[in-house]
Amino acid sequence: MDDGHWVVVKTSQQDEPISLFLELIHEGMKNIMNTKPRTVASLALVALAALVTLGIFRDERRAHAQDVQPPMIDRISFGMVGITQGQTARINVANVLTANDPSYPPGPTRVVLIFLNSDGQLFRNRDGSPIRRVAMLERGQATFLDLNFDEFPPGPTRIHLRAVVTALPPGSTDNALPPGPIVPTVEVITNANGRTVFALSGAPAVRQVPPPQPD
Repeated sequence: MDDGHWVVVKTSQQDEPISLFLELIHEGMKNIMNTKPRTVASLALVALAALVTLGIFRDERRAHAQDVQPPMIDRISFGMVGITQGQTARINVANVLTANDPSYPPGPTRVVLIFLNSDGQLFRNRDGSPIRRVAMLERGQATFLDLNFDEFPPGPTRIHLRAVVTALPPGSTDNALPPGPIVPTVEVITNANGRTVFALSGAPAVRQVPPPQPD
């Protein structure tokens, strides 16, 4: 209130019911103050009750929003493998959903491919950037990530690593393919001729984790 006048604060569009409620209180207070100045104390009590009511309304709306859970993320971890000079480790992932598969809502699946060392740390390039790939795979699409032993500086004669794939399908469902629409494989390739030394295609360890929360 400024110089005997009440100021109505404008609210956002989603708070329109609250805005209307405040305007009604404002009009009622203005009429009463113009006719009965002695009711200011009672008016303050009315305003306080209104603020408490608005606080309860906002808390209920916030609690309702928290009830809506985001879709879970599949974190797919393979066991340790080793590569040596002249070899490359490759993670392959494919979105195996067909165009008319009703198991999932339309839209791509977000995948993140990384390699971890025996200490659980992310492998990095010579420039310090992480060796990883992020892709949005539509139905039927595939991608891969390579880790080439020969691109690392001289050091150990063997690198031990494990492949990890994180997949976030569109929407959420309870009748998903395990693990979801993404099928991963890991292979070790000979650099000289491109031949596959061996491949891992068995069911890896899958753990569902909640998506990261924004800062």
